[in-house]
Amino acid sequence: MSSINRKRIARNTALLYFRMLLIMVISLFTVRIVLQTLGVEDYGIYNVVAGIVVMFSFLSNTMASSSQRYFAFELGKEDYLRLKKVFSISLMVYFGIALVVLLLAETLGLWFLNTKMTIPPNRMEAANWIYQFSIFSFLITIVTIPYNAVTHCISARVFFF
Repeated sequence: MSSINRKRIARNTALLYFRMLLIMVISLFTVRIVLQTLGVEDYGIYNVVAGIVVMFSFLSNTMASSSQRYFAFELGKEDYLRLKKVFSISLMVYFGIALVVLLLAETLGLWFLNTKMTIPPNRMEAANWIYQFSIFSFLITIVTIPYNAVTHCISARVFFF
């Protein structure tokens, strides 16, 4: 392995650790502020309801990695017409996935939230609002995956080559 590659790996590793540390500090700071603002009961409701949706973020990360693989392959072949076609297909697939998620979230998810979860009756409206905004956020994340993946591939290509 050449010294340039070792330096690049060391630099990327250091930047990833710095990013992780920065995100951890920001998260700890914002949790404290949100807890003070919402109070204990509302913060708990927020964590449970939004946590269900956030739990599926692993799915969006996996989908982004999958898309990046196909985009990188077409970029490597420098077949930009095929890249455009792969992007269009992936965008349609992700819109389909978002539609299925919306259907399941608005039927099964709302049923579970309103019937199976133990939430004080006076906070049920807030829980439903949090749930709706969490679902909306997750849908936006799903739909933007192809854009983020292709941007990541192109920026990596420019940065590393």
